[in-house]
Amino acid sequence: MTVQELQAKIKSGNPTGCYLFCGEEAYLKRAYLRQIREAILTDPSFDTFNHMVHEGADIDTALLAEELTSPPFFAPYKLIEWHTADLSGAGADKKIEALLELSLLQREEGCVCLVIVTPPEGFDPGTSKRPSSALKKLSSGWEVVNFEKSTDQQLLGWLKRHFEHEGMTADGAALRGMLFRSGHSMDVLANETEKLVAYLKYHGRTHVTEGDVNEICSSNLEAEAFALTNALQDGNAPMAYRALADMRARRVETIVVLSQISRLYSELSSASLLLKEGASGEEIARVLSIHAFKAEKLVRAAKRCTPEVWKKCADLCREVDMKLKLTYGMDTDSFIDRLVGELLHLTKK
Repeated sequence: MTVQELQAKIKSGNPTGCYLFCGEEAYLKRAYLRQIREAILTDPSFDTFNHMVHEGADIDTALLAEELTSPPFFAPYKLIEWHTADLSGAGADKKIEALLELSLLQREEGCVCLVIVTPPEGFDPGTSKRPSSALKKLSSGWEVVNFEKSTDQQLLGWLKRHFEHEGMTADGAALRGMLFRSGHSMDVLANETEKLVAYLKYHGRTHVTEGDVNEICSSNLEAEAFALTNALQDGNAPMAYRALADMRARRVETIVVLSQISRLYSELSSASLLLKEGASGEEIARVLSIHAFKAEKLVRAAKRCTPEVWKKCADLCREVDMKLKLTYGMDTDSFIDRLVGELLHLTKK
């Protein structure tokens, strides 16, 4: 089930069924679960009796079966939630079989909405083109909604709508500046948006500028650490040079900058060769010893160029590394500037 299909089901007025919320975007999981609550829990007098919330890696299927078979209390529907479930690793097949049995009970009752929420590592849905075997199996009885990490374009549109909802506008530079400065977490961005709105309302203004972002928004150290490699991976030259300038302002050592760049292109070169040999994203994650989500992003980037191009990029990084080791008292920043320019040129779409 897509996020759009879930939204339509909620708006229909009858969101009953069995749902598994998985993926990286925790903010969206909470947002859509809140919409389900608002659609089902409409009478505060009886909501306590019609809303069950549980948490834990291991799901108590016997408890859920009991709750599924008990009717709503003076209401048309009831809602059952289970958070932080782990459907990965050893025993995952048995867990999925148990969930499929629960979905049969839900269909018999028809008036219950059961939502299970997993952390990113708790369930592997695969990709839209290559869904995992677990997703295929579970989908026979459950609506699996994968809340993937939002792209820059999606986040920019989302931020723009947030400001418009508050009666404000924001120019493109301000929105892009928020992503650069505060990162890509929707939770963090939502908080920063609230701060900006409060600041502008206090000063009687309705338009957000890049200056406001730099003055008000908090700097996300995690985002800063990967801003350069993310920009290079995406082939985004303006963001790459901006990230490089920011790292220098924070006095990050040149050798640290180069090590990040070198590791990225080494991984891209390896991923490109593995793709050429027919390896899947899961196999690439295992060979390179990286997380599945990182492997997915790496695979998307690796497909932009041939293995020969990525190898040339990795070779350039090694050449610059050798020059830095043999250079004393020279402007090492210029080596990195030229390297970034050459890498972006070689991998230009």
